[in-house]
Amino acid sequence: MTISEKKAVAVNRNRLLSIDFWVRILGMVVLGYIGWYFGSSSASNPRTSDETLAMQLLTLSGAGLGLLISHRITLYPIRNINQRLRRSTAQELIALALGSLLGVMLAALLSIPLSQLPGLLGSYSPALASFFIIYFCVVAFEYHKKNLVNFGVSLQTPKVRAVKEAVPMRRTCLVDTSAIIDGRVLAVVRSGFLDGILVVPRFVLNELQLLADSSDDMKRMRGRRGLDMLEEIRKDDQLRLEMPNDDIANARGVDQKLVTLALQDGHALITNDKNLSQVAELQGVQVLNLNVLSDAVRPPVGAGEMLVVKVREEGREREQGIGYLEDGTMVVVEDARERIGDEVRVIVSRVWTNDRGRMVFGRIMGSAGAFYGGKNDAGNYPARS
Repeated sequence: MTISEKKAVAVNRNRLLSIDFWVRILGMVVLGYIGWYFGSSSASNPRTSDETLAMQLLTLSGAGLGLLISHRITLYPIRNINQRLRRSTAQELIALALGSLLGVMLAALLSIPLSQLPGLLGSYSPALASFFIIYFCVVAFEYHKKNLVNFGVSLQTPKVRAVKEAVPMRRTCLVDTSAIIDGRVLAVVRSGFLDGILVVPRFVLNELQLLADSSDDMKRMRGRRGLDMLEEIRKDDQLRLEMPNDDIANARGVDQKLVTLALQDGHALITNDKNLSQVAELQGVQVLNLNVLSDAVRPPVGAGEMLVVKVREEGREREQGIGYLEDGTMVVVEDARERIGDEVRVIVSRVWTNDRGRMVFGRIMGSAGAFYGGKNDAGNYPARS
């Protein structure tokens, strides 16, 4: 973090502290006045010494209570609501508005007969009934928000539906620790293949911090790479990164928390972990696996094809050389140790693929065992050596 950014964070922090401070002072004055008012109104005229002491105690108690809790009952709920609204999708906001509207209408209709009840029932039952009805309607609409959206889409004309289906919706995507460390998610979002909000929960950040503080060199390097990648995403003005403090109390492990949070808030999940992908998909979570995407956009390579590869280093086995394709695919070239630094024509003998990627094996064109299944530069099929 640069010096200017640190100063900006300090200024924002001081501003928030000053808001908390003035709200607490205001709460102290208001509740102190309320305590004084109740003490003075209940005292006789002239006041006795006990009544004066009671009034002073009520005033001090009100002032102290206002100093302690006023910011918690005013600013904290407002900030929580603001954060929730920023993370909410259009479906959630529509469900909240419709549920509130229906709840208010039903509560108003039911309050008329309830207010006719005798005694305290007629005084308090309308308010209690209104609260529970509005709450029930909001929860019901929130729970069935996807069905409501699908119902609204079904009422649209075919032309409107076709236009909306052609335009991709912005969505929120949970990012797994493995995807952050991998780093390709940044390039995918910048390229426009993925348009949405990246959500990195606090427990994922904590896992990266544990890796960065690990005594194991490999884990420490992976953790620091992940933290650096998060910092790069945060600085990019084209990307929107959110780091909520949401935690799942009943879930064990980061993977289970990610799946539960994705189901709870309707997020997609970005990961490189094959096991996590399978578990999430079985539970109905939309998974974006970067390895699957990478394999999908790679040009196909099959046995018998010719590749032009620069041999960059020695292989593990005797006389092997190692090169790389433009997409990063490793090419193991037999009998190429003496050709390090040269570009050679390689005939693919086999391709090995797993969930992490692929590896190509081949021989230098013209060597023993190399067979090219295509045409050469002269347009002829070369004979097998």
